[in-house]
Amino acid sequence: MTVADGSGAQFDFGRVVSRTFNLIGRNFVPFFVLSLIFVGAPAAIVMLIQPSLVQPDPGAAGLVGALAAIVSAVAGLVLQAALTRASVDDLSGKGVSLGAAVSTGLAVLLPLIGLGIMMALGIMAGLLLLVIPGIYLALRWAVAAPVLVVEKVGVFASMGRSSTLTQNHRWAILGLVVLYVIMLLVLYTIIGLAIPGMVGAMSGLSPEGPSLVALIVMVALQVLTSMVATVGGAAIYFELRQIKEGVGVSELAQVFA
Repeated sequence: MTVADGSGAQFDFGRVVSRTFNLIGRNFVPFFVLSLIFVGAPAAIVMLIQPSLVQPDPGAAGLVGALAAIVSAVAGLVLQAALTRASVDDLSGKGVSLGAAVSTGLAVLLPLIGLGIMMALGIMAGLLLLVIPGIYLALRWAVAAPVLVVEKVGVFASMGRSSTLTQNHRWAILGLVVLYVIMLLVLYTIIGLAIPGMVGAMSGLSPEGPSLVALIVMVALQVLTSMVATVGGAAIYFELRQIKEGVGVSELAQVFA
């Protein structure tokens, strides 16, 4: 499926989805390892620790939850940058290096944190204004993080650059996001119904914490879904650069030479 740009360029849904899963398929082990380290491990630690704090001290549980959310968010930013770098390296034929990917993630962590804060403030303010402005800003800044990682520009420049790249393609990006959310809802519903105790574990309402099976499944789900979302974001960025500017991945990869 393609969506026409005002200039006549085509945003191809199929190409973005295919590129996303081809990247993951070719590099499943390194991508999974990175996602497990930066998403799965923090999630598992929180799921194991927090239930034990709820009964004796709900306040401590809330503090742990808040700290865990911050740590998870920061780790997620490292993963986003690392997988973006790894995707560029793969598509340019250089091959994926875990060391190079993590190094890039750590190198751009501070500006990514700044970008995340600015985007969150803008989107939350927009959501408070009847929701639609928040969705619009989220779509406008959809590729700000890949821009920052690949093009090595600042926070506000990344947001402005994303606005330019996504112009005339925001409906297409929204369609991909909706498709992804629907797939997640279906997947989580099926797994929640198929595995005993999963509903309580996923909602965090189980006082004794998740069972071993539930823990493994939940961590695996978070790892896989974060991997698809992050690589998918990079694939959208590549698509926009290709159709709007005629830039190939080999040219993008020169920034990491």
